[in-house]
Amino acid sequence: MMKFSRMFCETSRESTYFESCGVADLITTCYGGRNRKVSEAFVKTGKPLDQLEMELLGGQKLQGPMTAKEVYNVLEAKDLTKDYPLFRSVYQICYEGKAPASLIDNLSEVRLQTLGP
Repeated sequence: MMKFSRMFCETSRESTYFESCGVADLITTCYGGRNRKVSEAFVKTGKPLDQLEMELLGGQKLQGPMTAKEVYNVLEAKDLTKDYPLFRSVYQICYEGKAPASLIDNLSEVRLQTLGP
C-alpha cells in the first residue's frame, strides 16, 4: 500500500501508515467487519461474493472487491500489475475465479524470485 501511495499520491507520508488511522484501521479491517466476514464465507463456501452480500449483509455491498477492481484497473492501465502481486492476486480471486489458496502460492513465488536461485 505504501508503494502504491508513493507512486500515485506525491503528498502521501509514510508516517501515516504507522498512526492509528493506518495500522489500526488495517488490523480492524482484517479481523472484523463486513469484508472479513464475507471473505471468510467466500473461502469456506465457494459461493459468489454477490450471493454472500445478499445472505450475510442484506444486500449491502463490500468495499474490498470494488476497491480491488479499481486499483487493478489503474495498475493495468499503467502496465504495473506485475509489480503489485498482492493486489493482482486479490483481483484474480474476486473477478477471475482463481482459488483463494492461490494468493499464498503467488506471494511465495514472488518471494522466491526476490531471493534468487
